[in-house]
Amino acid sequence: MNCTEELSRFIVNARAEDFPAEVCEAAKKSLLDWIGVTLGAMNEQGTLILLELVKEMMKGGEQSTVLGHGFKTTTLNAALLNGMMAHALDYDDAHSGVRTHPSAPMIPALLSIGEFLGASGPDLIAAIVAGFDVTIRLGYALGREWYEKGWHATSVLGRIGAAAAASRLLKIDSGETSVALGLAATQAGGLRDVFGTMSKPFHAGKAAMDGLLSALLAQKGFSGPSDIFGQEGGFGRVFTEKYELEAVLRRLGVDYLILENNFKPYAACLLTHPVIDGLITLRTKHRLEPESIKEVNIRVAPWALKVAGNLAPRDGTEAKFSVAVAAALALIHGRAVDGVFSDANVRDPRIKALVNKISMTPVAELEETEAMLQVVLHDGRPFAIHVVTPKGDPRNPLSFDEVAEKMRDLARKALPARTVEKIIETVRGLEKLGNAAQLARLCTRH
Repeated sequence: MNCTEELSRFIVNARAEDFPAEVCEAAKKSLLDWIGVTLGAMNEQGTLILLELVKEMMKGGEQSTVLGHGFKTTTLNAALLNGMMAHALDYDDAHSGVRTHPSAPMIPALLSIGEFLGASGPDLIAAIVAGFDVTIRLGYALGREWYEKGWHATSVLGRIGAAAAASRLLKIDSGETSVALGLAATQAGGLRDVFGTMSKPFHAGKAAMDGLLSALLAQKGFSGPSDIFGQEGGFGRVFTEKYELEAVLRRLGVDYLILENNFKPYAACLLTHPVIDGLITLRTKHRLEPESIKEVNIRVAPWALKVAGNLAPRDGTEAKFSVAVAAALALIHGRAVDGVFSDANVRDPRIKALVNKISMTPVAELEETEAMLQVVLHDGRPFAIHVVTPKGDPRNPLSFDEVAEKMRDLARKALPARTVEKIIETVRGLEKLGNAAQLARLCTRH
């Protein structure tokens, strides 16, 4: 059995009209959510630094749009920039089981080449679904140990998902697609040490760029390994001793793993979401005032504190990886959209005072989507909640309209309200889109 060839055949044969309606709907939500988080990060410092570098290096003409900024660059540079913006706020969609962000590196690659080629809406849907499946299936095959050793899944898996999606839009054959996947896999890397810095979203941008480059090279006849994901291939063997090959192909083309996607209602690490969700619920239900709180007891899965246990973040970016500060922000502001994670809010003395009242306990029996929370007031009254599936989890999903509202909040930084509504309606009716360039034009200032 040639695992890579099987994946390649699936990618080549992916058709939007063959997918169940809920699969197409999930692809649309992914696209709309991605547009919102990307536009929302257009003026982040890391974006502006990379933007300046790309402008200096630009020699390849105006091929593809950089969202929000009103200019075009090469397809590869557009994928790099849009990929970095998509992950800069840590607000993009995620898969909790595989611990990766599928859209941030994948959609920039396919939209960049899709605009250049004039790809149709149905082709975009097919590419998104195929890219998701490849990303998540390989993630399941690798398990979790490799991530816990220090690899960044978005960076590693993102290159391969981007290569799969771009290959589908380029309409190259299965042999060329296998080469593209192999080229992406041999470039795969990225370490979790960079979390809380500009390097984390750079991972997503570089993965988008490398995945697209892999597909373009394969189209031109570049050579590569025949089955890099197979039992004898190096991909699984290098990253883990527990590679489960069967997970890659299990019910391929029957179960669409994009339906497992998680859309973030809160602009922070997914591991903080159960705590944020529960505390906002308690705050709203019992009309809690921060000054009335004596103590907050938080019990979460051990990995939540391993990744997001920072008690003293220096800025808003680091605060997205702090369960304690995210909890304090949720209790004080009653929401956790991107604007709440500002440097000024994080440095607010009220936050530090509330963090000092928080105790956090790792509980091995809890899943990473769970949190057991108790808020005790100065008058002695306790309020508790057990969060099992926070809002945004595929078992408690955001609707298309809820994703649209999130996108409005983010995109209004960059575009007029009328244009934002046109983007939403274009994505809602993506099956009718004749040319991806129309969508790309809507997503930038003129």
